[in-house]
Amino acid sequence: MPIYKHHIYYIGMSNVCQIYFTNTIDTFDIMPYTLDIQDTHIEHDKMEVIMAGKFRQYLSVSSGALLLGALLTVGAIAVVFGGEHALSSTEFCVSCHSQTYPYEELKKSSHYGALGADPGCKDCHVPQGLGNFHLALWTHTYDGIRAVLAEMKYDYSTIEKFNERRPIMAHYARMSLKNWDSVTCRECHKNTKPPGASAKAAHKKMETEAATCIDCHQNLVHKKVPESDLNASRVQGVMVLKEVQKEREDKDEKD
Repeated sequence: MPIYKHHIYYIGMSNVCQIYFTNTIDTFDIMPYTLDIQDTHIEHDKMEVIMAGKFRQYLSVSSGALLLGALLTVGAIAVVFGGEHALSSTEFCVSCHSQTYPYEELKKSSHYGALGADPGCKDCHVPQGLGNFHLALWTHTYDGIRAVLAEMKYDYSTIEKFNERRPIMAHYARMSLKNWDSVTCRECHKNTKPPGASAKAAHKKMETEAATCIDCHQNLVHKKVPESDLNASRVQGVMVLKEVQKEREDKDEKD
């Protein structure tokens, strides 16, 4: 079987180029092929025009898509932040009749009007600031849905009926503060200097027992209910009252 080698020879003739192919090593065949360079230039120019048009079309579509994406992003951010602000307002909270009871208690508490400040619901129950925005969204989602379902399920038409569920609702609020490391408390109470040995010892628990403000400071604003042992509640997954936990610990010591 012969081995083929291909050689191409170009012979220029003004705008026409003759192309010759040489083939086998045994035979020498010449196959002329005429290529009109002028036609090639025209086709090339046409291709450049087409490609330029498609590129401009691509840029136009891409710019439109980017602009639409930017507008949608800005709109989504505005809706999220605006919605969070609206849902955090005291007006929204007390739009549910049941929340008018604790709000009236707030206005009579030592926290209201202290140092010229009139805190609203969000100042204690919704973490503030951009750094805590994820906590605020979680609060509105998880705690908010739970509260709405409770409004639909339970009768809060009177303060007496509301008080029947007050202990568990207070416990939920305390556990939220515990999980946030009492961040809403710390927004106002910064660089605290506890007076006396007992207070200093209690504050030391924040370092030794993973305690936070709400572990000790309960029943400061709303009507008093039995205090929760938040560490024990977290471990057991249910509400554990301090007095019950104390009895258990005393019993364990005796045994």
